[in-house]
Amino acid sequence: MFVKVMQNIQVNAKISYYEKTVTGNNTKNMKIFITGGFGYIGSAFAKEAVHKSYSVILYDSLIYEQDYKKIFKEIIGNKSHGGSANFVIGDTRNTDLLEKSLRNFRPDYILHLAELSSVYACDHNPPFTEEINFLASKKVVDLAEKLAIPILYNSTSSLYGNQKIMKLMKENDILPEPTDNYCKFKLKMEQYIREKLEKNMDFRIIVFRPATVCGLSPRMRIELLPNHFTYCAVANGVIRISELNAFRAAIDMQDLIGGYFAVIKKGAWKNTVYNIGHHNLSKQEFAAGIQSVVKSRVVPIPDVGDLRNLQIDCSLFEKEFNYKPKVSYKETVKQVAAWVKKNQKEIERTKFAGILNMSIERFMKTI
Repeated sequence: MFVKVMQNIQVNAKISYYEKTVTGNNTKNMKIFITGGFGYIGSAFAKEAVHKSYSVILYDSLIYEQDYKKIFKEIIGNKSHGGSANFVIGDTRNTDLLEKSLRNFRPDYILHLAELSSVYACDHNPPFTEEINFLASKKVVDLAEKLAIPILYNSTSSLYGNQKIMKLMKENDILPEPTDNYCKFKLKMEQYIREKLEKNMDFRIIVFRPATVCGLSPRMRIELLPNHFTYCAVANGVIRISELNAFRAAIDMQDLIGGYFAVIKKGAWKNTVYNIGHHNLSKQEFAAGIQSVVKSRVVPIPDVGDLRNLQIDCSLFEKEFNYKPKVSYKETVKQVAAWVKKNQKEIERTKFAGILNMSIERFMKTI
């Protein structure tokens, strides 16, 4: 159960498991160290990186009890490429293990994703969230500076909050006060990064504010809005929505990963913070896109406590990195719907084990 796992992580444990699987010949590949490597974004990035003949290490505490062996098998694929994949089961609060792993691997970049990711998870246990999303993340950034490793850090577009006017929010727009612990500590991390850059202009770190991510991954998340609505449509034929006219930005996983690779390929950036997204749609429009693929109906429900209402302008990132998202929303829905149809019996039999970043009790209230 989600809560139990959160409360029983071993902070100072030694390496509990380490495995190296070389998936091709040893070549001088780009090397990426991924904290949260067995997560939704981390595992998808790792799979694509290995396919591109990069070498990766996945550093993860498995807080959501993911089936890491199954995920790792999908990441390394058919082993016909030249990349390699390693993993360390470790916690970012264990700085000795983290530093040792970084020094052993000597990566070209760190992709830092190892934070609690969802409003519900972060509000469930605020002190624990501060430990992971702020205190431990600061240590990751500090180590990157100490070891002179460029770092890609994921913040969130949720920082734009509940906008009262129809506007595409830009990176330099004034942010509202955070309404939840997820945004609170993302904002504190952004401030910490800015302060560090003021003191050390040679330190290389880029901050992404991604739209809500959707689509497929070796480690799926089913409760993210587009994936969630698609699951409901396939499983129940009903999409239950609060605040039909509230807007949200979204991006397919493959497009987000394409953005990371665009940064790595260029190797330099002019600004610190960048929005990255694709679709700015109301919840009703998200549902309509699903209804064009899956026969289903929409049922309005009372507010479930999600205050976000936002749209984002991603032109800064797109112009600087000559980047354009490619995956249509309809294509994302088709892929997720096919995944749900294939896996529905198993994920329901196992009570959504390993694919939720929130308690199953909370998730069941929304389907």
